[in-house]
Amino acid sequence: MKKTGLISKSAYIRGLQCPKSLYLYKNNYADREKPSPELLERFRKGNDFGALAWQLFPGGMDMSPKMQYPGVLLVAADRVKQILLQYHDIILYEAAFCHQPCVCIMDIAVRSEGLLYAYEVKSSVNISSTYLNDAAYQYYVMSKAGFAPVQMNIVHLKEGADLNELLHVEDMRVTDVTRQVLDLQSDVEEHVRQLLSALQTEDTLLIPRGEQCEFPYHCDFVSYCTRQEKKIKITP
Repeated sequence: MKKTGLISKSAYIRGLQCPKSLYLYKNNYADREKPSPELLERFRKGNDFGALAWQLFPGGMDMSPKMQYPGVLLVAADRVKQILLQYHDIILYEAAFCHQPCVCIMDIAVRSEGLLYAYEVKSSVNISSTYLNDAAYQYYVMSKAGFAPVQMNIVHLKEGADLNELLHVEDMRVTDVTRQVLDLQSDVEEHVRQLLSALQTEDTLLIPRGEQCEFPYHCDFVSYCTRQEKKIKITP
């Protein structure tokens, strides 16, 4: 039996780009390319931007899982569930939600008068289709877990703001993407089903290289796939 484990938001987006990449991530993790210093720096800046966004909703509880292991994530999701069942007014940062095998971590979850508002933080000016798929997946997991947000939002940079400069809360804007996210819900359910199926068959490894290797992101298994295709003569 091949590994499935939990499907995180990043795993879902990886699988949308290429099911083979997700399969390799779950079963051949050691064959990934090491992230470049430039990529690590982008991650750092993105994390800093995410922490800055907390200032939009001060006074919240940091619910960040200490590690990204399945058992830890399940415990974190259960803790979030218990808190939301107890409080009608509360702000949570990095709140985990789970509907097995799907899990997500919402950057900011705001419970106000019993209603739940979700805020995903992106260190970009524009809202891409990938970001909408990301938000749609998170809405899917939250709703299946029994905590559907009444509003799904993306926090992102204002036009003219530069991630390479010192940023302030004033450099952020909040965009309501609830309608787009709801329109994508049936797609999410079908994609999850397809990805779970792809993880269970080695035929997934026969997917040839193509545009999906670089769009929307560079896949960190390109080198591995190139070597394997030379061995078994898969034609791109």
